[in-house]
Order: sequence, then structure tokens, then C-alpha cells
Amino acid sequence: MLGALSISGAAVILFSPGFRLAPPVAFGEVLTVDVAPGDHAIYVTPSDEWSRIECTGVVPGDVLMLRIDMTQQGPALPERWDARGSFESPLSGEANITCDGPVADGRFTVGPPVTLVELAGVFALGGLGALLAIVGLIVGVAGSRRA
Repeated sequence: MLGALSISGAAVILFSPGFRLAPPVAFGEVLTVDVAPGDHAIYVTPSDEWSRIECTGVVPGDVLMLRIDMTQQGPALPERWDARGSFESPLSGEANITCDGPVADGRFTVGPPVTLVELAGVFALGGLGALLAIVGLIVGVAGSRRA
């Protein structure tokens, strides 16, 4: 039971960022999104030329300062998004962001950052869940044979 709960928790943590993305807009358009203070990420699709995709804009209390973080990962569900970078918003409010680049039919969105460390934690939790499920199954089978 604990194994199944751990595996379920890992799946929720792994897939939930993709379902918390702002509605995407096409390259060249302005995305207006409400942000809370803290870190946020910009995701693009497709990102064949990710290094040539430029994003600019304003966040509450500051201009957009995009950080390129090589440990940042893109969400895979409900569709594949690749991380372009992350930014910090000092205040709550509306952020106005635009991205553009040499990608046909490119779109971008804003959502929570997903780091490599978080992914490692998800896989550790999933592995622990699988181990607990196997041990529980073995104990259950051994217990039923004794009875």
C-alpha cells in the first residue's frame, strides 16, 4: 500500500508542472500572465533553435532577466515543452513577456521551474515506492503460503 502511494506521489510530482502552464501563445505575441513573487520558467515548443530564441518583457517591479540554467528541465505532459530559462519576479502582478526566434509555428508559455534535483527526487521516491511494493508483495505471498 505504501509502495503504491509513493509511486502515485512521484507521478503527481513529475507530471503536475505541465498542467500548471499558462495558455501558450505564438512567437512574436505578448503573453500576459499573473505571477506570484518567486521563480518562474519560460518554456518553448518546438525548440530546435533554442539558443536563438530571445525572450523579453517586464515582470512586476522589474524587467525580465532570463537566467539560463542547464539543470532546468522541461515538462513532458500534456505536451513536450523545453526549458528556455527562468526568471524571478520580486512582486505579485502581471508579467508581459514575448519570445521570438527562427522556429516555424513556435509557441511559448510560463510555468513553474522544474530542476534536475527535483527530477532526481521524483525518481528516488518512485524507486522507494517500487521497492516497498515488491517487499509488500513478497510478504503478502509468504504470509498466504503459511496460512
